[in-house]
Amino acid sequence: MDVPVLYLGPEGTYSHEAALRRFGARSRLLPCLSHYDVVDRLRAPAARPRPLAVVPVENSSEGPVTQTLDLLSAHPEISILEGFSMPVRHHLLAGRAVKRLEEIERVYSHPQALGQCRSSLRKLVPRAELLAESSTAAAARRAAAEPGSAAVASSAAASIHRLGALARNLQDSDANVTRFFVVTANRRATRPAAARAGAMRSLLYLVIGNRPGALLHALAPFDAAGLNLTFIQSRPLPGRPWEYGFFVEAATDWKAPAAEAAWRLVLALSESGRKLGTYPVR
Repeated sequence: MDVPVLYLGPEGTYSHEAALRRFGARSRLLPCLSHYDVVDRLRAPAARPRPLAVVPVENSSEGPVTQTLDLLSAHPEISILEGFSMPVRHHLLAGRAVKRLEEIERVYSHPQALGQCRSSLRKLVPRAELLAESSTAAAARRAAAEPGSAAVASSAAASIHRLGALARNLQDSDANVTRFFVVTANRRATRPAAARAGAMRSLLYLVIGNRPGALLHALAPFDAAGLNLTFIQSRPLPGRPWEYGFFVEAATDWKAPAAEAAWRLVLALSESGRKLGTYPVR
């Protein structure tokens, strides 16, 4: 694949694994330091060809990845091309010198990963301090450098940093799945070939007046049209304390006249709104 694919790095993160699974090892996979770095590279006018990016949007245990939602609401030029899911398996990793769980004083990981393993960590290392890192791969790198430290990270991170697994499959739920979006700032971009089949969904961003029943009334046209809403999440509106924008995912591609008519009614009942993307889910 000639188009560069950005992911939240460094190498060995779950976003890296997701990009590998989706686009293959022969793709041009480029790590980014943060969501801000993803946005800057997607929008860079000199970037040719314009890149795609794989970003996490929701975990089945810990809920939405709010940085991704905020990215989409703040940058209307970025659109969603597809959604796909990947099972996530966490392991407790430490340097080869660490032989027993009792030796671990600190556990590093991304906050999402720590949350997904909360109960398991409480049982295995109840006295260890749980510390947030920028990514699971960065946590693995730190555990490799610090005696008495461990990381919650992937098998790939263990291999990269030469760590041993003191415990495997730490996730509190066996059905621990993260959903990812493939996004772009290229308005002429076409969906990757393998994404052209599958159920279609659309993500909307709505700002609704702060009054009793406003959200219920604004979404009522979707109910009348028989549209299934598969995701609703609020996020604070910048500069407007205690007011919120709403991300709403609908199981539709707007081809049916009733669905498009429902959207027009929803837009009329809202302060503002826009479609962030219509995409297949895999």
